[in-house]
Amino acid sequence: MKNISLYSGRFRVIEVIGYFIFLIPWIPDLLREGALSYGASDLAVKIILGAAVLAFLALLRDVRKKISSLDVLKQDLSMAAIHDLKGPLTSIIGALSLISEPDMDALTKERLLKVAADSSHSMVKLIETLVDTERMEIAKMRLQPEEFDLRTHITACLVPFDSVSGDTGIKMKLSAEAGMPLIRADKDLLGRVYENLLINAFKYSRRGGEVSIKIGFSGDIFHFEIKDAGVGISPEYINEIFGKYYRVEGREQDSRRGSGLGLYFCRLAVEAHGGTIRITSVKGEGTTVSFDIPQRRR
Repeated sequence: MKNISLYSGRFRVIEVIGYFIFLIPWIPDLLREGALSYGASDLAVKIILGAAVLAFLALLRDVRKKISSLDVLKQDLSMAAIHDLKGPLTSIIGALSLISEPDMDALTKERLLKVAADSSHSMVKLIETLVDTERMEIAKMRLQPEEFDLRTHITACLVPFDSVSGDTGIKMKLSAEAGMPLIRADKDLLGRVYENLLINAFKYSRRGGEVSIKIGFSGDIFHFEIKDAGVGISPEYINEIFGKYYRVEGREQDSRRGSGLGLYFCRLAVEAHGGTIRITSVKGEGTTVSFDIPQRRR
């Protein structure tokens, strides 16, 4: 794939040439001595052509600026992906190198193997997010809907966060409406939406706070809500939060790292189910992400 900046440079050249094209019809008149004289029809044609060229140049300049922005986003994504992959890879290399020590006891080896396995899973999840995001963008990803109990599913998805909850002192609270029907959805994709939202909820929550998860059903629509009691998001960032590669500034420098694809992936996954996702937040009080998924029919 050619570098995006190469196309930006080509557009710049076309833009410069366009200005010369704009001047060409007027050059003979500018070189003519005396006042310029035109017939009404000639003047109208020249003005219309000049306006068309200027409109084209304005559009071209706007496209060039957007291409330059995409180039910056591409570089940001590359650096973020490298960072996200580098951390787990470093953990894997470190764990495996320590395991090779001859005097290592069995319990420590088991812990190191778990670190290596968890890091490997983190790398696979990032790669899957990158691939699936691209596929959903170009509408090549087909959902694999199946019927399942929503409470059982989300409870299983919360299990990996038990250790995070214990380490951070952040409590998890699940509230599920009684009597909900089976949901028909892509089970794996929906689970990854929970995971991404919960990762953010824990990342931006204060120690000792609470992350609450609520699910309900009404009017043939399943309702989901994940709320934290964290630092919150400034109002000026709310409309950008589900954009591609966008990263919310967190309390710590490390929280600014990441591919910026998590919430964008969630938006695409929810919309692929025919649903909508939204976010509300109060700076200093917390953030609530909620989404709705309509019941799919066979």
